[in-house]
Amino acid sequence: MGSQDQLNVCLIGSGGVGTIAAVVLEKAGTKVTAVLRSKYAVVSEKGWDIESIDHGNVKGWKPTRVVSTVTDAATEDGKPIKYDFVVVSMKQLPDLYSIVEIIRPVITPSHTAIVLIQNGIDIELPIIEAFPTNPLMSSVSIIGSKTVGDNSIVQIGTDNSTIGPHFHECGGRSREEQLATTKEFIRLYNLGMKDAPKKPVCTLTEDMPVARWHKVLWNGTFNTICAINRMDVGQVCRSDGRDRLLIPMMKEIWNTARAAGVDLPESAIQSQAFRVSDDSTFRPSMLIDVDYGRPMELEVILGSVLKRAEQTSTPAPITKTIYELLKMRKWEMEQAALVEKGNL
Repeated sequence: MGSQDQLNVCLIGSGGVGTIAAVVLEKAGTKVTAVLRSKYAVVSEKGWDIESIDHGNVKGWKPTRVVSTVTDAATEDGKPIKYDFVVVSMKQLPDLYSIVEIIRPVITPSHTAIVLIQNGIDIELPIIEAFPTNPLMSSVSIIGSKTVGDNSIVQIGTDNSTIGPHFHECGGRSREEQLATTKEFIRLYNLGMKDAPKKPVCTLTEDMPVARWHKVLWNGTFNTICAINRMDVGQVCRSDGRDRLLIPMMKEIWNTARAAGVDLPESAIQSQAFRVSDDSTFRPSMLIDVDYGRPMELEVILGSVLKRAEQTSTPAPITKTIYELLKMRKWEMEQAALVEKGNL
C-alpha cells in the first residue's frame, strides 16, 4: 500500500452511510475520491451540508475529489490511480446490477483492499471469485444517517461498526497478512472518529459470518415485516408482532445459520428481538424504500438466507412467506413506477 499519509480511497455509494465514511477517512488523512451519480452536479457545485452527531454541522463539505462515474475515478489527469482501499456503500441489488462490474475499473489486482459497507449474507462470494488476489473485508454498521433533499446529510446515531476480513486465498497472502490489512483500515477509521463527542468505535472481528448473520436477525425480520405492514418498529411490537411473528422468524434464521456452520449464539435472538422499545418510532430502511418506491435489498437479506436454508434442508416457512409477500410488494412498486413514467 501507499505511504501512510497518502493513502488513496475510492468511495462508491455516497449516501447517508457512505458520506459519513468519507468524512471519517478524510479526517484520518486519506485522499477520498467519491463517486456520485444522481447527486454529482449539486454536490460538485455546493458540497454536502452535514448535520452529524459525531462531526458537528458542516456546510459545503467535499472530499478530495468528486466524480460522476467509476470510470472517471479510475484516472486523474489521464493517469491511472492505484487505490489502496475501495469502499463500497451502495445498495446490494443483484437483480439490478453487479457490484463486481461496477467496482472493476478501480481495483488493482493484488493491491487494492475492498471494503463492503453493505447489508446481506454471502455478499463476499462474488467479490472473492472476481478478485481472488485482493484483500476483502466487510462492515456491519449501526448508524442513523440519511440523505435529505438535494445535498444534505443528517446523522442522528453514532457511527459504531464491526469490521472483519473475509479470509480467502488472496494471491498467497497469509491469514495474518489479511488480518493486518483489516486492522489498518480500522486504525484509520478510529483515527478519523477520535474527536467525536460520543466516542463511536470501529471494532475488529475475526469471524465476520457471525457478525453478518447476527445483523440479518434484525434486517431479515424487523426490516422486512415493517415494510410489508407499513408500520414502524414500535407498532410491530405493540401489536404483538414481536412474539407472534418476529421471534419465530428469527428462530428460523438462527437455525439456518447454525446449519450453515455459523456459530451464532441463541442469545442473539433475544438481544435483537428486544433491541428496541415498544414506543420506538424508528422506520427501518426497507420501510423507507417502500414509502418512496425505491428498490429493496430483498435478495441479499432474505433471498440469500432462503438459499442457505434450501442447501441445508432447514425449514423456514415464515421466512419464505415474508419473502414472497415482499416480492409481490416489489412487483406492485415496479408497476406503479411504470405507470408514472407512462410505460404501462
